[in-house]
Amino acid sequence: MRGRAHYQPRGVSASGKPYTEAFVRRVHELVGKGYAKLKPSEFCCSAEEDITGELVRAIEALLDDIAAPQWTRWFSVHEDPRIHDAERKGKRRLRLDIRIDSSQELPRSRMRFEAKRLGQGHGVSVYLGTDGIHCFLDGRYAREDRCAGMLGYVQKGRADEWAAGIEQAMKADSAKLHLRSSGGWRSVRLVANLSSTYRSGHDRPSVGQPIEIFHTLLLFN
Repeated sequence: MRGRAHYQPRGVSASGKPYTEAFVRRVHELVGKGYAKLKPSEFCCSAEEDITGELVRAIEALLDDIAAPQWTRWFSVHEDPRIHDAERKGKRRLRLDIRIDSSQELPRSRMRFEAKRLGQGHGVSVYLGTDGIHCFLDGRYAREDRCAGMLGYVQKGRADEWAAGIEQAMKADSAKLHLRSSGGWRSVRLVANLSSTYRSGHDRPSVGQPIEIFHTLLLFN
């Protein structure tokens, strides 16, 4: 059996930048593989929760597949996990949309995702609003993390059109979004089968540390 050294460079801890970058790529590879198992046109009018549930189900199936790549053995996916904090207990705790964990190193690496529909009645203002990206910026979600993810479920129009709209809105509201001078909206190619992934860097004054948000737009029309 291959040991951990096969999956991670020697001397790189879970807190190191090379490990973090590899973890982010692997997480998005799972998202991409899960999305590839879905039939997007079947979800053109579906609720956000329905799409998220099917995406998670597809990722779980991949993780349970004996033929899946060896590195997937370290990963797990969680739908609607509760968030622990000092103010909310029990049922009052907030719920995240998706969390993907890796147990390759301790403490475990976790990437948290908030999902939003993009279509009729579900515009950029919702995506960038109080219950969208601001969940990360004000520390309700991923308070201890340096990176997190937004998933945009595109149910009308093209992904590049929505990306341009999000970029424009971010620039117009850069102060409120605490957009970092070196962290503007830019395209990234983390994995081959996700063609519409972007990243943006934000300060978080109320948290005390910045966060990098990875935005992935998935077509469901």
